[in-house]
Order: sequence, then C-alpha cells, then structure tokens
Amino acid sequence: MMLRHWVCCVAAAHLVAAQVDVAIAPGWSAPATPSYQSSVDRTIAHSGKSSLMVKAIAPNPQGYAVRQKIRADAFRGKRIRLSGWLKPDDAIEGGALWLRIDMLNGDYILDSMMELSGRTQQGWTRREVVAQVPNDAVGISFGLRMIGQGRIWADDLMLEVLTQPVMTTTIERRKDQPRDYRGASLKAVNLGFEGR
Repeated sequence: MMLRHWVCCVAAAHLVAAQVDVAIAPGWSAPATPSYQSSVDRTIAHSGKSSLMVKAIAPNPQGYAVRQKIRADAFRGKRIRLSGWLKPDDAIEGGALWLRIDMLNGDYILDSMMELSGRTQQGWTRREVVAQVPNDAVGISFGLRMIGQGRIWADDLMLEVLTQPVMTTTIERRKDQPRDYRGASLKAVNLGFEGR
C-alpha cells in the first residue's frame, strides 16, 4: 500500500505541472487532455444542486487531476485538512482528493492516495488529507484525482486550519521546480461547485 501511495503521489506531482489548463468552474481548472473530461454535474450532488464530475473518455487513460490553486499566506506554520465527499462509478484504479504544498525553492509535499475504487465502494464517502504547511510555503494546490477508466464525483469540499492535533497524511518533503502562484487567490472558493 505504501508503494502504491508513493507511486500515485509522484504521478500527481508531475501531473500538476503538465499541459495547458482549461477552466472547469469558478476557481477550478484541469489540464486539457483527450483522455478525460471534467465538468460541473447539475444532476448528481451530495448536497445542494451540483458536484464536480470526472470521467474517462479514452480507452487507456493514465491519470488526471482537477485543481484549485491558492496562495499559502494565511496557512504558513499551520496544519490544514482538505476533506470532502466522493462518489465513484467504476473508478477501477482509484480516485482521491489530493493536496500539494509548494515551497519557494521548488520543494513540495503531497498527498494523493488513490484509495477509493468504484468496484468496492458505492455511494458517497467522506475522505480527508492532512498536511503541515511549512513557513516557506508559497502556494497550495488541491482537488480531485482519478486514474484509469470510470467516473467519480466530488462535492462539499472543505479546506480548514486544524486547532487540534491530527496526524498528517502527506509524503515527506521532496525536490521539484518552483511553481508559479502569482495571481492565485488568497482563499479557496466554490468548494460545493454551486458557483456559475
């Protein structure tokens, strides 16, 4: 399980930097690809009237991530939790919330464990990832990931600062290239996907 976690984390780390992004919904974007499609679904929701849906549209899709980027200003030195509700439909190789924190020098920490499978899990399931934000963090990226065939929905996400001790779920700090968070929002938006 730890090896699978590490492999998925590394794949997600590279995916975040890949390709040109397209807008999905206010605050949300994803890489343009012929393998996956993402959109706001107004027919399925955990609460409210909408959710985020990701589905494979090619025979052998590798992996995909919808994301939101914010600056780390309000979170430095704090422990944060990204939580939300996921609903898989034949997401055979898994789907997950993911959270990445980027430092000024290019280092990063990440959680993207692909623990949710559509063959074993039915209905809405709450998931969460927890990370300590270093004092030299410049930005935070987070969202929904999927590998392989199938579909998955996400709704009612929450990004919060924790006041009680909770263990982190992220991998250790790793080396990468610096990421650009200029122009990113100071806070998360549209976490219930109700925004137009």
